[in-house]
Amino acid sequence: MALEHPVRRSKQNTVTLVLSVLAVLLSAYSVLSHSPTSSSVPIRSVSSLDRAKREHKLRVGYGPFPPYTIINPNEADPNKQASGFCIDMVNEIVARQSPPWAVEWHKVSWESLRADMYSGSFDVLANAIYATIPRASEFRFSEPFTYLGVGVGVVRRDEDRIRTFDDLNKPGITVSLAEGWTATEYARQHLDSSRLLIKPVGDDLNAQLNDLLTHRADAVLQDVPTALGYKTAHPDSVKLLWLDHPPMRVAASFITRWEDTDMIEFLNTAIRVLQADGTIEVLDRKWKGTGEYPVPTYAPGMGLRPGR
Repeated sequence: MALEHPVRRSKQNTVTLVLSVLAVLLSAYSVLSHSPTSSSVPIRSVSSLDRAKREHKLRVGYGPFPPYTIINPNEADPNKQASGFCIDMVNEIVARQSPPWAVEWHKVSWESLRADMYSGSFDVLANAIYATIPRASEFRFSEPFTYLGVGVGVVRRDEDRIRTFDDLNKPGITVSLAEGWTATEYARQHLDSSRLLIKPVGDDLNAQLNDLLTHRADAVLQDVPTALGYKTAHPDSVKLLWLDHPPMRVAASFITRWEDTDMIEFLNTAIRVLQADGTIEVLDRKWKGTGEYPVPTYAPGMGLRPGR
């Protein structure tokens, strides 16, 4: 019988060993790739609504915007500093849970709103936040609970050059605007930019509106709530233009982080309930809301109609 060549046999053994190692590695990869602890299996993080249900507590941000959120600077307790239309809405929602939830309130600055919300400091901003297309890519909006006029003119009481919105383009007229506000975006689209005085105001809207009283501007454009508030504070100094027919209207909603889809669905349902049972109407009367509301029309079901 012929003997096998030792070199050839060594090569065959090496090939066999390599194939065996590859088989083991492939087998191990197959097991790991199908393991329930593999990263290929999505692990759902705890959502803000899950946490609220577990803790029986809703974490809510708020900022100054009367009559929807009114802040009492003399109140030391952050959970008692705010009142208003939207504050009552939130309290009504949590009170109807079983058992009732608490609210953890967080005062926010409009200048750092996005950073504060996405840091996880709070989960819902409960205010009349205006829905715009750019904001819709940053936040998730609830269903609107009211609609507010934007672009109302505030002028000095003796101002007689401005009657229509187009009059703001007349020579010699300067319009003061708050950076980042919806009325400002509307003005940029419809007015001569050389006549616009745009300034950052943060939470102090008087920094813009006072331009009228110091004669740095001839007109200010603002939303209905802010314009009405300034007129109330300066009844003998200013007057309002186009209050009954503002240049545009915007939907006002609560907002959450973009990924909080379950929280926004919860808020949507809650808002629909408060609208249907008349709570929104009660709050409107209590706080003298400055928005407008769609009037629902209900048709009786077939079992309720005469001659059924």
